[in-house]
Amino acid sequence: MGNYVHHLSGGIAIAAVSGATAYYQLHTPVTDAAACAIIACAGSLLPDIDSPNSRPNDMAFGLASVLAPVFVLQGMGFWRFSSSQIILIALGIYVLVKYGLRNAMQQFSVHRGMFHSIPAAIIWGALVYQAFRLSPQLIKNAAAASALVGFITHLVIDEMFSFVNFEGARISPKKSFGTALKFHSSSLLATTATYAMMFVMLYACLRDMRVIR
Repeated sequence: MGNYVHHLSGGIAIAAVSGATAYYQLHTPVTDAAACAIIACAGSLLPDIDSPNSRPNDMAFGLASVLAPVFVLQGMGFWRFSSSQIILIALGIYVLVKYGLRNAMQQFSVHRGMFHSIPAAIIWGALVYQAFRLSPQLIKNAAAASALVGFITHLVIDEMFSFVNFEGARISPKKSFGTALKFHSSSLLATTATYAMMFVMLYACLRDMRVIR
């Protein structure tokens, strides 16, 4: 499978494509185009958060612990709270994500499990869509698409590096081939939980789009 440098290189490339598409084709403001680029690059590293003590794990939870309070308070209507309440809520969310969620991830996830799957990519795209739910529809769609494409880029790179295994003069796919671009894992519980979360997130997105009530 690809290493950190491979995924970062792929992330930078897809970030450039996402940002340029948002700006030149969708005519989004430059700040939103830059956000799409950053989201795409982040998505290209995100699947490896299931690898304890990896650089993507450190980066993802570090960034999530900073951004989560912003989006949560935005959704709750931060203007309804006093400055002291905002500080306490933000600190609580930071600690919950930075330490609680990260520890839970390390306890219950395995590398190349359901975090390396198509349903997980859809969940990431839906989460980003919800994070941008106060933005215009075009921006929400562009951000979610950037997240999805970035995440899938990681899976594709993993499969590319798993396809060929050089052992002496013999070339054959590695045992890890097919474990990234997948729709289920060997764990029924992990697969069921992932699909349950995916359907919940898609339902929330469809309600936001007013496709369903």
